Order: sequence, then structure tokens, then C-alpha cells
Amino acid sequence: MEVTEETRGFDHLVLRYRTRAGLTQQELADFSTISVRAIRDLEHGRAQRPRRDTVRLLADALRLNERDRARLEAAAGRTARTDLRVGPSGAAVPPPTGTVPIGRRDEADALTTDLGAAGRRIVTLTGAPGAGKTTLAMEVAGRLHRRSDLPVLWVDASGAEAHPAILEALYGSWGRESREHLGAVTGSIGEEEALLVLDAPRFSAPDARALAELLSDCPGLRVLSTAHRPHRVPGEQVFLLDPLRPQDAVELLRALLAAAGADVPDGDPAAAEICALLDHLPGALHAVSSWAAVYGTATLLGSLRENPVPLLAPLDLGRGGDLAAAVRFSLADRDPHEEAVLEVLCAAPGGEQADALARRAGLGLTDCGRALMSLVSAGLVRRLPHGPSSRFHTLHLVRAVRGSQGRADDRREMAL
Repeated sequence: MEVTEETRGFDHLVLRYRTRAGLTQQELADFSTISVRAIRDLEHGRAQRPRRDTVRLLADALRLNERDRARLEAAAGRTARTDLRVGPSGAAVPPPTGTVPIGRRDEADALTTDLGAAGRRIVTLTGAPGAGKTTLAMEVAGRLHRRSDLPVLWVDASGAEAHPAILEALYGSWGRESREHLGAVTGSIGEEEALLVLDAPRFSAPDARALAELLSDCPGLRVLSTAHRPHRVPGEQVFLLDPLRPQDAVELLRALLAAAGADVPDGDPAAAEICALLDHLPGALHAVSSWAAVYGTATLLGSLRENPVPLLAPLDLGRGGDLAAAVRFSLADRDPHEEAVLEVLCAAPGGEQADALARRAGLGLTDCGRALMSLVSAGLVRRLPHGPSSRFHTLHLVRAVRGSQGRADDRREMAL
């Protein structure tokens, strides 16, 4: 069944608020000066567009707080209108991925389990740019939709047109207008089971108060978010998506090169080296393999050894963004402590242990530890191998992008 603001919202809310207040239809009629017949019609959905004065009288008689009043007004169609649909026939289902992405079956299984766990309401999927967060989110959302016909509301950077009310409610400045939008969204979703996917629609985190109210008012809603770092909102479960395992990265690269007409012979060490230079990131492998349509594997490998940054934009820019720009974007959002840690690690390809890293970065143990964990959760730094002798390493692409930025800054200074 399709549930919308227009077909369900207002009648459902009037009945809910009247029952909550412990009033009969006659008592509500007496308090509001609205006829019993009019209230009966409103609760049965026979009056889809009530007058503004009717909505105001009902809200006053029911003694609604600001949030519930805004929700009632929104459901009446007077404010914060949205075309949000919740229900199998109107769900905004993400495009199907077809098959599980190479090397991501375990992650897809684990993330699907996390979202299905009792009490698990919001999961944030983090990882380096190019790790495949969006692709994995699509796979998991598609699984949940196919398994139980779960409605999926998909909001990404283009969501300003698709779901403006959700964006304004969760990412707008907290105030009356955003609360009105929040009322519209909760009125649409109600108590339905649904999955809301926030595929990095904004660089900032969603407003914690708005998100908490949304989850509280919509008990059947779960949220899957992709982001460059955890949102740090109450109840959040962080799922860090690591790069592919080396053997899976090679398998993916071979498949991509074959699709471009550039097969790599079995046992050729070039494939493994290309994957290592690209940190085994699916997004980087997709971008670089697109250049195989015009360049041989040996040429691509030589270019990657020298500087991988130019090849991180796909040959056809219409088929993907510039991964180097995404890395720069993530690096720009670092505080001074994180920047100090990155500077040391970029100068140490073999990595550093945490205590030595703190000394070299000139940081206290606590400041260094927090900076490291923030960088690890963003996927920019990895801890290998796990254990007491583990060392922290920054991604090869992080060093390359920072190096290219430094060279560009030097050229600008020389030009001056």
C-alpha cells in the first residue's frame, strides 16, 4: 500500500492526537467549535484540504506543541509540501547493482545483518574516497527491498530535487522552517517500515536533533548513511569499508581491463602492482582501467609509478568523478593534529608505530591517538598488521595527492 501525506497524513494525525489527548469526537468538537460531522469527515479522510482556520482551531483545542502543530499543518498541505512517497509502489528504490560487487560479499552480508539487528537504527558507512561506499549501499538497500519489499528512500547529492523536505529537515538550519519540513517527512513515513539512505547528500553531518526526532517519530525507519567520517550522533553504528583484498582487487582489475579490450596475461605482475599503487580501491581501479581504451598496460603502469593523480579522473568524465578531487576534499577537512600526523606518515612509506608517530608529530599521546582514529575512520590511514607491532600507514594516493598539491603551490609561488 502506498502511504502519502495527501492520502493518509492529516486524517491519521488528527485521530492520533485526539486519542492521545483522551478526547471524544464530541469533546474535540466542543473545544474547537468545529462540528462533530466535520471532525468525523477529517478523521475518515473525506476532507483532504482543510481550511487554515480549521487546522488552527484543531491544533489549539488539542494543545499541540510546536513540532506537532507543524506536522499537522504540513499534512494539511499548508506548509512544507513534499512529494515523498513511502510504500512499495512509491518507494525511491536505488538502481540495482545486478550482482554483488567483486570482493564485497562479506561486507554486504555484514552490513545487511547490522541494519536488521534489533535496536540498530542508524549505520554510517565510512571509508576512503573510491572504497565503494555508494555501490555497497546500493547492494544492501537492494537486498533489503527485494527480501521484504522494504521501501527505500534514496537521497544523494542530487536530492535537492528528489527529496527537498528530507534535506531541509536534516541538513537545514534548525528552526521553525526545518521543523515544518521534519513534520512533513515524519507525517509521510509514519510508522511504516522503511530504509532511508543518505548517500553523502551534504558534506556536513545531519542535525543530531532532527535525526533523533525523525527516528523517534518513525519507529519503523532505519537509516544508512555514507560519509567521509562518522556523524557522531546518538545510536550511530560506524561501519568502516576497507580497500579490497589484494586478490580481489586483481580480479576486479582484470575484469575491467578485459571490458576495455586490454587483457592481462595470468601471472603478469603488472596487475598486482597497479592495484597496489592504487591502494586496492575499486573507484581508483575503475578510473585507471578506463584509460586502457587508448593506452597499454605497460604505459599505464609507468604513469602510475611516476604520478597516479592524472589518471584518477576517468577517460570519459561523464562516467564518474575525479577521485583525486574527492581525496583533496577529504584532506581539506582535517584539523591541525590530523594534518601533523598526515605530514609524518606521508614522509614514512613504511609506516610508523603510534608512540613514535606522536613524538615525530610533536603531539601528546591523547591528541595523536584521537587524530589517528579520526584518520582511520575516514579511510585515509590504515593500521597494518593488527596487533602489538602494528604500524600506521597512509594511503599511497593520499601521499600522491598531497605531493601534487605541494608541487602546484610551488609553481604558484614561482609565478609570483
